[in-house]
Parts: sequence; structure tokens; C-alpha cells
Amino acid sequence: MEIFINEVSLEGQYLNEAEFRDAVKTFTAIFVLINAKIQEKKLYKEESDRIKIYEAIRDSNFPTSLNQIKDKSLKTAFINIVFNKSNPQEWRTEKLHSSEDLFDCFIGSDNYKDVSDTSLAEVTERKLQNPDSEYLLINFPNSSFKIAHPDIRNICLITIIKNNDEINLICLDGIDSKLSLECWLENKLNLSQLEYSLDSKEPPRDEQTILRDSIRFKKTSSRCQERVIYCELTTGRYWYVDNLHNGKAAHLEVFDKTGKNHLGEADLNGNINYSESDSNKTIDV
Repeated sequence: MEIFINEVSLEGQYLNEAEFRDAVKTFTAIFVLINAKIQEKKLYKEESDRIKIYEAIRDSNFPTSLNQIKDKSLKTAFINIVFNKSNPQEWRTEKLHSSEDLFDCFIGSDNYKDVSDTSLAEVTERKLQNPDSEYLLINFPNSSFKIAHPDIRNICLITIIKNNDEINLICLDGIDSKLSLECWLENKLNLSQLEYSLDSKEPPRDEQTILRDSIRFKKTSSRCQERVIYCELTTGRYWYVDNLHNGKAAHLEVFDKTGKNHLGEADLNGNINYSESDSNKTIDV
């Protein structure tokens, strides 16, 4: 398996140090999980000098943005990933694609981005030459690479065409969070951290339930039984994991958008049993 850092996803999308710091935390967490879960892998990045030209914080190139991070330990961990040769190696030492070829990436609504002579061009060429090999792109959070994958939740689909020839069209998987990596590992490699054992003596973690679907649910600042309450975006309903039940009895509690009406209990996949509604249950949201 070959994993590439997508430097093109550095688009000046962060407005300040706080936003970039949060993105760096997310990015480093991805690599922690990669190193823990994927043994047979090759990690690739763009040359350090070339990465520097990209913007992270708006109107600031990469080194300037990086210098704004006040958390020294976080900055060091990030530098070790992006710059140190002991981590991802520079793919240009093994470059396969020609700089004379054109590579365009579809970003939605008939819009394309020129990604010639970038990591995206290189991984596309490798996929064309080795169609049976597995490739994964790591995007910086909140980039324009956000077209939803049709088959894997929380994953983006990156479609690239070489020299405007449909024969040379490649679709690649992209992730930009620990959760999206977990979903990818579960789907592609059957390396699930998300499965919950019915013999467990502990209640399920949020990510072991339907609440991991960040498109459907959003965390709130409210809690019940020391568990985060989630808002279902399409209905306004509130959900949380019942922290008092585990194993076969594990379930989620579901309330209406006021939090005053208990609608029932849901299994870990989100199927609501309305017969379990309890008029005595309420939550503060």
C-alpha cells in the first residue's frame, strides 16, 4: 500500500492560527493511527522545498503558518511528519509521471483543478501503471477535496484525468480525519476499530455507533450520563449513548428537538424502537 500526503489540499483555507492548529492536530492523529494499524505501507510526500510554497493560513506560506503555532510539541510532531526524512519519503526520488503530461482533478460542478507535477499526478500515474495496487491520499482538513465517496462513508473521492483522455481517468480515495481513516480501514482492510462486541463489559464508544456519521450527526456541547449529546441534522432530534448499558443491552437514547420528549431507544446502527419511549425521560440541550 502506498499513502501520499496531498500537498495540493493546502489552499490557505485556515483563517488564523487556531484553525490551523486544529488542522495540524487532526493531521498528526491520522499518522498515529496509520503507524499503529498499517504495517505494510509506503508513505510519500512532496519535496520539503516545494511544500513551502503552499499556503496554510490565508495569505501565509507554509513555513510562516507553521511558525504561528504556539504549541511546541504539536509543531515538532507535525514537522517530523512533513519535513523529516525518517517519516514519509519524497516521491520525486522514484518519480514515474512525466512533467510534460497534464493532470486535472475534478472538484465539482464541472470545475477542475490543474494538479500537474504534484503528488496527485504521481499517484495517478502509479495507479494507471499498477491498477491492482492500493493507494490512499491524506488531505489537510477543510480543503476543496470533499466530493463524497459513493461507497465509503466519511471518505472523499478524488477523480483525476491524465491528458484529457477518459481512458486515463482514475478515482482515488482521500481522507482528512482519524474517523475517515477508521472508516477506510474498516472497508478496505477489514481493520475495524469500530466494531462493538456484544460481550463487552463497557458501553460502546460514540464512534462504535451510528453517531460516527459526521454527515448525519453533529456534536453538541450538552451531555447526559457523561456522554456527548448529538444532534441529528435533518430532524433536529437528539441522540446519545446510554452509558448504563453494555454488551447486548447497549443502545442509544433518542429525543425530539426540544429534548423534552423521549422517542425511544435505538440500536447501534440507528434503528429506533419507538415502543421503548419513556415519558419520564428528558434532557437539557
